[in-house]
Amino acid sequence: MRLILLLPLAALILGACASPRERCLRAATNELQVLDGLIAETEGNIARGYAITREVDTRTVVELCAWPREDTLFCTRQEAFTRDRPQAVDMAAERRKLEDLRIRRASEARRAAAAQAVCPAA
Repeated sequence: MRLILLLPLAALILGACASPRERCLRAATNELQVLDGLIAETEGNIARGYAITREVDTRTVVELCAWPREDTLFCTRQEAFTRDRPQAVDMAAERRKLEDLRIRRASEARRAAAAQAVCPAA
């Protein structure tokens, strides 16, 4: 049990061990990675013809929980789960959005390259 509690702390410590160059490169390309994800999502929407939205819902789960000295045999608890739902999209708007994202990505790629050039050497 203690090992499980120490894993997030170990990950945090190891994450802090990144070199200044690695941190600089990550910061320089962060926006580019976000744009790449948005472009991939929009391309998927266009290819499918619809978007997929993720909804979070809850359900009641019944469990066996016989407690000592109690008559209760079953307990209930709430459990969260996600559900993917198709959503209609305006294809013309999706194509315009994709074109805008590609233009923004091109300018962001130039900015990221300039930012990477000034990152300290390894």
